[in-house]
Amino acid sequence: MPLVRLDDEDEPAPNLAPMIDVVLVLTIFFMCVTKFSDDERKFDLDLPQAGAAASAAGGRPEIVEVVASGGVRMGGEEVAPEALVSRLSAARESNPDLAVMIRGEQAVPHGRMAEIYEACRVAGVANVAIAVQPRADARRK
Repeated sequence: MPLVRLDDEDEPAPNLAPMIDVVLVLTIFFMCVTKFSDDERKFDLDLPQAGAAASAAGGRPEIVEVVASGGVRMGGEEVAPEALVSRLSAARESNPDLAVMIRGEQAVPHGRMAEIYEACRVAGVANVAIAVQPRADARRK
């Protein structure tokens, strides 16, 4: 590539095009990342607290929410507890490696959560996780 000779009066200037490209790509990346995390904040639930937590393995999990009154939501829609197995089975047929994230409020009785776990087992879902919030004392470590 031939070099262009500058006159004595011309000053070299930086090329801003690559920097603008990088900023644009980073902006799009962060917009996509924040969109995916909106599912976790769609409904305000009082999640239980735990000392340590691990992230769910696999791809994007199907979110099943259990409210203190006993209602169940899957994908943001109210689901009858009897229909949960059929909905999970249909989702598992389209995605054999389906992962389910159960977000149950702290006040939900253990028996109700056991029913949700059982629905996942009957539907053939092997990857089941529960959502928790880190304790305040665990965050400082």
